[in-house]
Amino acid sequence: MQQNIRIRTPDHVELQFEPAGPVSRFAALCLDLLLILLAGFFILLASQVIMPLWLGSGSKAGMFWWGAIAVLLLFLLKWTYFALFEVLMRGQTPGKRLMGIRSIRDDGLPLGLRESAIRNLLRAADVLPPPTYLLGGLCALYQKRGKRLGDLAAGTIVVRESYGDVSEESSSLETGAEWAARLEAGRSRQAVTLPRGKIEASQVGLIREFMSRRRDLNPEKRSLLAWQIARPFLEMMGAEPSQVEARSDRRDYCERLLNDILERAAGQSGADSSQRKAGIPSKAAGEGSAGMRKRAQWKRFSKQVHSMLRRGPRALRALAPQSLDQLIVRYRRVTADLARAHSLGAEPEVVRELNRMAVAGHNLLYGHIKRRRPQSSGGGWFSAIARAVRSRMGAVALSAAFLFIPAVIGYFAVQLNPDLAYELVGDGFLDFQPATAESLHNFPSLTRPAVASQILTNNVQVALIAFGLGLTAGVGTALILVFNGAHIGGVAGWFAMKGNSRALWGWIMPHGGMELLAIVLAGAAGFVLAEAILSPGRLRRSEALKRVGGRALTIELGCILLLIAAAVVEGFVSPSQIPYWMRIGVLATTLSAAILYLAAAGRETSQQRDRHNQGSLTSHAAP
Repeated sequence: MQQNIRIRTPDHVELQFEPAGPVSRFAALCLDLLLILLAGFFILLASQVIMPLWLGSGSKAGMFWWGAIAVLLLFLLKWTYFALFEVLMRGQTPGKRLMGIRSIRDDGLPLGLRESAIRNLLRAADVLPPPTYLLGGLCALYQKRGKRLGDLAAGTIVVRESYGDVSEESSSLETGAEWAARLEAGRSRQAVTLPRGKIEASQVGLIREFMSRRRDLNPEKRSLLAWQIARPFLEMMGAEPSQVEARSDRRDYCERLLNDILERAAGQSGADSSQRKAGIPSKAAGEGSAGMRKRAQWKRFSKQVHSMLRRGPRALRALAPQSLDQLIVRYRRVTADLARAHSLGAEPEVVRELNRMAVAGHNLLYGHIKRRRPQSSGGGWFSAIARAVRSRMGAVALSAAFLFIPAVIGYFAVQLNPDLAYELVGDGFLDFQPATAESLHNFPSLTRPAVASQILTNNVQVALIAFGLGLTAGVGTALILVFNGAHIGGVAGWFAMKGNSRALWGWIMPHGGMELLAIVLAGAAGFVLAEAILSPGRLRRSEALKRVGGRALTIELGCILLLIAAAVVEGFVSPSQIPYWMRIGVLATTLSAAILYLAAAGRETSQQRDRHNQGSLTSHAAP
């Protein structure tokens, strides 16, 4: 059974989360897949039945456009369903919400678009062997926090729902509020009375931390820590330290003594509650009303936070400065109550409710703050892709080698041994005859939208799979590149042998430069992930993956943008009647523009570099 996940926030608040179990996660996945199938069925029904009836037989152009839209919608449904819902529903999909689980960042905050995109676009590795999710499931079982491969790269975890409002009817919460009010009144004077002295609440917290984790320690370390922690309290409990040190069962004795202290702490913290239940008046006048005020504070804070969470980021930005200050003060009071409840052993239900309130407040106050990223020259989203590609030129070169070397080998292999064409070339190309001397195809203009959408979805899907399989230590990415390279080379060799090279290159040239560059970038993105697995340096592999995940995603975004442009050209320009010299011009223009962008975008000019260096010298010279 997995232990609760403890996350310490930057303001030193310890929040606890219960990891979601494999059964609930699998059930949520099945529900989501069922919804995807139902949505896909309605898209097909609309495009194949409803739209033809509505448009009638006279609008063939409309029918082809709706067919193209349906192909795109089915692709988006498959690849964006999980990421889109997790962003819109704060880490939940409809399946996750029904199962009461949620995806969050490692720091306890809600997912952003970046984290959700990474964890869901990398499902190509988790699903292996398809469609079993065996690799992702084994990884989740092996990881202490239940992370699948996508979670490791994105820096996310899946936990049980922790955003609920304060329970309206809870007797233990009522007594817990009285207990918290009494502790707050005592503040630094709060202590636990032992037979020969008193210990502070912080010392009780140390004892509780050791006792909760002692079974995870090796015997030697457990024995040493038990003695070191118990040593200052032996005389307070009436024991002689020298005699205890000589005992053969010293560890067990110390742990029994520490457990006795915890029971005394729990008994003292609950003494007033027991007296109240027994009808004995409280010692301090007004403690009951203080407890009522404390619970009212909790309920007021919880209702305000959940109301603002439902309204989104604008609700927090709309607060007046004074109201924001009050919200922060209430949050700090709740977190202080939570810290005391942890250290002094409040009832489990009270701890759970305070933890839920603290998690909600933490998400409201910090969930919309963008994490700072290293400043880079020529900043801006437009140049981010180019900078990411340039920073990983080794991965780009490796990807190009895995694609083009098999292509060259396949080309000459088919020329030297035509029988290999039956292995390397698809059946559709073996007896294919070009439509014209300068192009393989000449699609009617009506069908081109559908052709473009089919080409786009197929190519982007292959690129996403190559990216995701980088989590197989790059083996899957390399295999996809080698297969595609050998296929491209084999087809080129076969058409050259048949005397149809001009038609082949006439078809490929307008879009081929962008498409091949996109394939190389997709492989590079996968190899960036593979490098973090194979060579993490001094980092843990999970940390190395998390560090490169954003950069790999940025490179993959550049690949997708290139494929969109290539699909438009392939669907509308390549099958058109333009002459051969214009096809060469399209190739030169598109490829030159893409290479120029990747080589130059985001680079510092000499003036920017001088200003940057001058600023650095000024900062170093400042006292």
